[in-house]
Amino acid sequence: MNYLETSVSNPLLGVKAKTICLLLEDIDMGKAKRKKAKKLKKAEHIRKFPRLGFLSIIILVSIIATAAFAYIVINPTSNPSSDENVPPPEVNLKAAIIDSLCIMDQNQTFSSKANQTLLEAGFDVDMYIGSDVTVELFQNLPSLGYKLIILRVHTSPGLVAFFTGIQKNPDSDSKYYDLLFMQLVRNGIVQEQTFYAVTPDLIMLSQGRFRNSIVIIDSCYGLNSTSMASAFIKKGASAYIAWNKGVYSNYSDDATLALINNLLEGMTIGQAVDATPRDNDFGSVLSYYPITAGNVKLLG
Repeated sequence: MNYLETSVSNPLLGVKAKTICLLLEDIDMGKAKRKKAKKLKKAEHIRKFPRLGFLSIIILVSIIATAAFAYIVINPTSNPSSDENVPPPEVNLKAAIIDSLCIMDQNQTFSSKANQTLLEAGFDVDMYIGSDVTVELFQNLPSLGYKLIILRVHTSPGLVAFFTGIQKNPDSDSKYYDLLFMQLVRNGIVQEQTFYAVTPDLIMLSQGRFRNSIVIIDSCYGLNSTSMASAFIKKGASAYIAWNKGVYSNYSDDATLALINNLLEGMTIGQAVDATPRDNDFGSVLSYYPITAGNVKLLG
């Protein structure tokens, strides 16, 4: 419209009419050319688009696949097979003898016999003695792959807590400040000495899971309540065996050796516990948790 108005400048009517006709003809021809050009461009675009679109899809898929592979390699924990809730694959039978009680009540005969018996049965045995029994050991215990765990440790009669071999000191107070503040670790007192003691809550928050482990508590009060037993079972242990009251350490040691032999002979936990000598001094009862663990075997 602007072009038409600016072109009509001749005052002569004939010229004006001719000019207008020519201009209209030019406009019509221009429109036709533009329409033809648009059709050609559209056809060319349609021919090119499928090729470009298919190529773009291939490139996009390649980028996504490469990024996903790189992420899995860099972040192996994103792989479901590495989930901490999945127990590690069984390779060799492993056992742990954990003895912090030796600081107050040493029994090298027990440690030696238990170690030798398990070695002869084909177990790889790790021994944690005295100050080797740390808070960190309990924090990592489920992830270490033990089938059998023997805990020769002091145990408190109220809240069931296992004494470590680490005596209370300013440096460790600072180191374990958060754990002490949250009461995952307590101060345990025995014979006027104070040791760090781990609670059921710390076991619940420990790393990894037990491999259907059998846990034997060679000390007093391990089943005074089921709090500690329940924590071990919830973390993947298959059975927890302990006394419900006080017991002399030498008697408990002998009973534990008998229990180990019974289990290695193929008895179920129920049979092995029933065949273990009773405590006549304190009336303490050796039992297991949960009740369904009675049919569990150490081997086979």
